[in-house]
Amino acid sequence: MSKRWLMIADAHLTCRTPENDFFRLLGRVSGLPADVGVIFLGDIFDLWIAIRGYETEEQRRFLDWCRGEKSRREIVFLEGNHEFFVAKTYGDAFSYCSEDEFQSGLLQWLHGDRINKADYAYAVLRFILRNPLTRGFLWVIGSTFGPSFAHYVRERLRVTNQAHKQFFPEPHALKFLEDCPKDSIVFVGHFHDRLTKTRDGRTLEVLPAYAEASEIAFFDPDSAGLDIFPAGAIGDHCAVSEAQTKEVAG
Repeated sequence: MSKRWLMIADAHLTCRTPENDFFRLLGRVSGLPADVGVIFLGDIFDLWIAIRGYETEEQRRFLDWCRGEKSRREIVFLEGNHEFFVAKTYGDAFSYCSEDEFQSGLLQWLHGDRINKADYAYAVLRFILRNPLTRGFLWVIGSTFGPSFAHYVRERLRVTNQAHKQFFPEPHALKFLEDCPKDSIVFVGHFHDRLTKTRDGRTLEVLPAYAEASEIAFFDPDSAGLDIFPAGAIGDHCAVSEAQTKEVAG
């Protein structure tokens, strides 16, 4: 297992955002020491339906980078509420890929969209969109109606879950922490703003959204310190070598 972890959450990449900045970041990640693992905590794309006819060139480019990089370091991808069927379709592109969570000892990572148990509308939408029947239906309509359906899903996601997302659900988050082993550190994205919450020796770290200020996070268990910094400063925080930096093919 990797000893240190670089974390990227909520990039929400679309055709209107500067993807090249994100792929430049990935190129610099390739120059990190091999003991630094990378965890993508979901919503890396504003919408990713991992079925033929729905995907973009940027998503295929991202998968190519992950496939190449996982031979050098651990690459973990956790689906967010804007990503569907990635684990089922492309699990082999990553060291670990899941709709749920990833754990390493007392460290735990998840997107965070299901912490709020009072968000019933989102729970229903999530069930409808992620069940096998929906996946089969989307595969059948493919490129004929796929883009129109993807647009509909994107618009629904803009309004569903937003009212609950605006306010951090602290009671639900603390209840979640109570169910974790003592001394656990849990990392989540989803809420976009940086927060730290503690309960009886357990810690919840809410990471900032890359989409907001291009910030990423770095955790070293030896120092038990969480470092948040602009992506452009990765060389100052993670000992990246300019000579090792690799260009991500466009």
